[in-house]
Amino acid sequence: MAFAIIYFALTKINIDVGLTLQHITRANAGLYTIALVSFYASFVVRAWRWRVLLRNVGFSKEMGISIPSLRGLTQIILLSWFANCIVPAKLGDAYRGYLLKRNAGVSFSKTIGTVVAERVTDMVVLFVLMVASGLAVFHGTVPQAFVPILSAGVILLGVLGIALVAMRSFGQIVVRFVPARFRPMYARFEEGTFLSFQNLPLLAGTTALVWIAEAGRLWFVSAAVGVPGIGVGPVVFLALASSLLTTLPVTPAGLGIVESALITLLVLLGNAGAIQGVNQNVAASIAVLDRIISYWSLIIVGLIVYLFSKRR
Repeated sequence: MAFAIIYFALTKINIDVGLTLQHITRANAGLYTIALVSFYASFVVRAWRWRVLLRNVGFSKEMGISIPSLRGLTQIILLSWFANCIVPAKLGDAYRGYLLKRNAGVSFSKTIGTVVAERVTDMVVLFVLMVASGLAVFHGTVPQAFVPILSAGVILLGVLGIALVAMRSFGQIVVRFVPARFRPMYARFEEGTFLSFQNLPLLAGTTALVWIAEAGRLWFVSAAVGVPGIGVGPVVFLALASSLLTTLPVTPAGLGIVESALITLLVLLGNAGAIQGVNQNVAASIAVLDRIISYWSLIIVGLIVYLFSKRR
């Protein structure tokens, strides 16, 4: 399915595969390496943020709980992303909760609460930055190609918002519909979710750093192909729109959907004059090189970590 989506996008936009491969093979290796480093540096920031969330729910040495080091948490997050690359529906997030329970002996339910809080924070900051950058790039208008992405963001935020409000306002009612043996688990999950939202300025700051790294990766990939003039607005919009699509539980890590959308949006921005020097073939080369880092390299790195890490 994923490769069918990519094929459809390539044929619809009339991409010359030969010219696209030329752009890919001529990419600047130094700039591309910086893009790769930017991507994997974001995992350290994600681990730092997760450690803050874990402390918010009481997982700390002061509470008698030995949480893995920053390096250990980074490995766990890498393994969960590796899982998300090979299975749909973000099942890697559940795997992350299992790994922390296995390595630190903490509550799985409360840990999943921290992951949910992290996802909510990600979505809110991502959506706000994406809309702001998109409106700046398109001068207050909403192109037709942007509507599905915007709609997906609105729907995801709406679902998350409704779920949080229901948990907070109607938790006592909701728990009645939970089988008796699972009620303690639900209580710990709810506690983990809402306790995580302490230290909001720090959480927002670390989340912003994550998305800066995401945008930086795409900027350096574009520069490696020979498009160094992308402004802050376009690169933030493109990076965050791509990241939003990875959250859709359709294919693993948005495989097929992200590539197709990124090519379409790059061509749209090129035709609108927001990015200079971008045509169909350049857009395809950027999308392919970017996903080699954010998807295919993650499978390789994740597999290596899985085989040699004691955290698995």
